[in-house]
Amino acid sequence: MSQSRQLAAIMFTDIVGFTALMGSDEKKTFEILQKNRQIHKPIIKEYNGRWIKELGDGVMATFNNVSDAVSAAIKIMEVCNTTNEFQLCIGIHLGEVVFENGDVFGNDVNIAARIQSSAAPGSIFISETVHNNLANKQDVKTHFVKEEHLKNVSRPVRLYQVLMEGSEIVAHVTSAAPTVDNSIAVLPFVNMSNDPEQEYFCDGISEEIINTLAQLNNLRVIARTSVFSFKGKNLDVREIGKTLDVLTLLEGSVRKSGKQLRITTQLVRVSDGSQLWTNRYNRELEDIFSIQEDIATNVATELKGFLTRNEKEVIRPQKTVIEAYEYFLKGRELFHQLDLGESKKMFEKAIEIDHSYAPAYAGLSNVHSYIYQWYGGNNADLVTAQSHGVKALSLSPNMAESHSSYGFVLLLHKRYDEAEKEFVEAIRLNPNSFDAYYRYGRLCFARGKIEKSAKMFLKASEVSLEDFQSLLLLAQSLKILGDNQEQDARREGLKRVRKQLELNPTDRRALSLGSVSLFESGEKEEALKWINKALELYPEDGGVLFNGICLFAKDGNKDKAMSLLEITIEKGYGNKEWIEHDPDYDSLRNEPRFKTLIKKLK
Repeated sequence: MSQSRQLAAIMFTDIVGFTALMGSDEKKTFEILQKNRQIHKPIIKEYNGRWIKELGDGVMATFNNVSDAVSAAIKIMEVCNTTNEFQLCIGIHLGEVVFENGDVFGNDVNIAARIQSSAAPGSIFISETVHNNLANKQDVKTHFVKEEHLKNVSRPVRLYQVLMEGSEIVAHVTSAAPTVDNSIAVLPFVNMSNDPEQEYFCDGISEEIINTLAQLNNLRVIARTSVFSFKGKNLDVREIGKTLDVLTLLEGSVRKSGKQLRITTQLVRVSDGSQLWTNRYNRELEDIFSIQEDIATNVATELKGFLTRNEKEVIRPQKTVIEAYEYFLKGRELFHQLDLGESKKMFEKAIEIDHSYAPAYAGLSNVHSYIYQWYGGNNADLVTAQSHGVKALSLSPNMAESHSSYGFVLLLHKRYDEAEKEFVEAIRLNPNSFDAYYRYGRLCFARGKIEKSAKMFLKASEVSLEDFQSLLLLAQSLKILGDNQEQDARREGLKRVRKQLELNPTDRRALSLGSVSLFESGEKEEALKWINKALELYPEDGGVLFNGICLFAKDGNKDKAMSLLEITIEKGYGNKEWIEHDPDYDSLRNEPRFKTLIKKLK
């Protein structure tokens, strides 16, 4: 055994978001891996480094000194950014290691790997040991980030970031950023206009900021559903922050008068109500896009400390003429209310004004997909959904929602392989796209790929820590797999359901989907109350009807289940493949009436 012990700078690199590509696009996976090798190997050699090995999509290398290691890391990052195909995160540590037969071992190797895991996308993180060795290097600047307890490392490690001037790393750093918890709730902006009908505009601005911030890495943003439950309630910020489990809140007000716009915002620390950042905008209405970009940039920089070049691009909104934008905001608001007919009209008006506004096409595609899936639509709706999805994709191929909405259409078409590629691309563009993970999970379930559906539902639940649907469907998948973590997922899912019902007691999805899991947990009486309330409030809703079928089938009330199934099929609702894999229907499968009804499903 050839073995030597020496001091070395250990570098780990990793491709950001690479897992989402695994198992779905093999060709692209290998292309990215090959490109990664082509970038790393010559640069490591140029700086007298030693290529140790690949670890999945990561690379491990060692250098004789920290100067070479950091210089190599900077050049690798710069070349990677120039390709604009993928992002890296890099960690470097200096310590004593053992070289043995071409491999490297030692506790300091573990520390280097953990530092890389802590690094933000597009950044280079180094240990304090490396930082101290760079102290006299004028050409390398660093910035303290945080002190962190790394897994399997006994003492906390102080982490620094290498600042790369003129590249995508660190343009803005604030003194508060390193220690501020990266969690935020954007509350509905208050309408200060005389016209109450401008409420949609205020809500739309809030949602735009929520959607923008949610796409940024290492930032937990509370979902629209949760924060909008506080709309119109005069509560103390500390109470809201405790309920939503965040340390910061963004509040705002909007006064819209003709073509004039006044927006006031403040970022508040929940613990003491103090202001972290505040601003007031008195602008023309057409400046709304630059205002939204400025708000999102300032908030994100305050919380994260820096923004990568890619994140700056994400924050930059898609612009259109103001009239089209207003119709788009109205359409999206109506879509949330499931007023699909009026939502459709608003999106169509936005498109009439601006034929090249991709978000409106994506919104219209979603409307027709919902009509087809849940509200008795026909093939014409699906064809229309597809045409609008294709248009959104052609106009904005780098918008995650374009791929997610088109993937939804392909899922309904049962063109599963194509749909899967769209969801994977949506996730690549926006690793925090809840819709993409959630729809991908439903696709896998419909195909009988239950293990993969569980992974997607788990990821969706991690992306949106308030969402209960993904966790309850995760529990369903785990049940089929015989996984003993089923009950843990179900309990956590029900915890989220109850929290949502506290905020919105008539939430149709929480009542209906939650009732089925409540029944599974042995709370039969409460489960029946929930589903009956949902059926009373939303007798035409496809999702409510199908959850009612599931619950009554599990309860042995086959007549009630069959009656609801007949109603759903008469209305043209339902997915045959989903029902075939859903164990909630098992008690009905041998019933002749059930078999006859299922044949009618599209």
